[in-house]
Amino acid sequence: MLQLTAPAGQLRRALTEPLLPVAALALLAVAAAALDATVLCWAAVGALAGFALSGSV
Repeated sequence: MLQLTAPAGQLRRALTEPLLPVAALALLAVAAAALDATVLCWAAVGALAGFALSGSV
């Protein structure tokens, strides 16, 4: 079968996929809120907002 992208391209695409960091930050925000860790929760929410505003998403 014809491979359309090189292995390096597939690796780069996998490493730049925004789903994993967004999911990790969202879980961190929810866990921090559940533990009543206000500062950590707002830090995770701020990281999510910064990630979204950077054009990475």
